[in-house]
Amino acid sequence: MNERLLRRKDVQEIIPISTAAIYAKMKDLKFPQVHKYGGTAFWKLSEIQEYIEKGEEYVYKKLLEKKEKVS
Repeated sequence: MNERLLRRKDVQEIIPISTAAIYAKMKDLKFPQVHKYGGTAFWKLSEIQEYIEKGEEYVYKKLLEKKEKVS
């Protein structure tokens, strides 16, 4: 299965929040993190759908666990 990649404006069409809000939520681990490919920022559609379906708290816990495993 191919993963669809979204640019910021595509994400904002799905979730109508400001750019500043997206990056503030990312900093607080409450929004899917950006992936960079060739210097361009993308979000994975599956992660955006997960955010919509399961909410910020779920995303926060998932990203916090991931961060703790790395450290």
